[in-house]
Amino acid sequence: MIPDAYFDRFSTPKYRNPNPVQRLLIRRFVRELHDLFVEALPAQTVLEVGVGEGFLSGYLAEKLPGTKFVGVDSSAGDLAELSRRFPTIETHCASLYDVADLGVRPDVLLCCEVLEHVDDPARAVEVLRGLEPKQAIFSVPHEPFFMLSNLARGKNVTRLGNDIDHVNHWGGRSFRRLLERSFRVDRFATSYPWLLARSHPR
Repeated sequence: MIPDAYFDRFSTPKYRNPNPVQRLLIRRFVRELHDLFVEALPAQTVLEVGVGEGFLSGYLAEKLPGTKFVGVDSSAGDLAELSRRFPTIETHCASLYDVADLGVRPDVLLCCEVLEHVDDPARAVEVLRGLEPKQAIFSVPHEPFFMLSNLARGKNVTRLGNDIDHVNHWGGRSFRRLLERSFRVDRFATSYPWLLARSHPR
């Protein structure tokens, strides 16, 4: 279980929020993701696209100190925070669409809470397939439950619970269809209010 002290290492409001229900949901999500990740092992190199401040990669890297972790994000500020907290993680500031230019060929690819933000998710998934990972783990908010959860706690009420930077929305079937254009889905899971999938390239 992720201790409260781990949450408190980050500046992102999502993790700094002390709400016990929110932290419980994030803990359940990370536990489900960890299970999918273990199924994808062994791995010499793990690449997380949209790594942010390193909440997921930092957690996994501390459990697997012999594995190389690489994080890519378009925010130089977030990457600076990541490097301060987790200096063993190699970082690159780049767009998801340009990640192939970095020359990283991961055994396991992580792309979590990213596809809801991009303007062309089908292209993004195809770019990630081109990295030829042995395994890939994706997650997105599960709609409409994610928005309903926001409404229930009075967040983003004028947008009916939708986060302002979420430009794509998926239910279980539509998310699976998106991935299956480029990947074969090996396991599909839900952890309210998120969807997760472990897959490998077609």
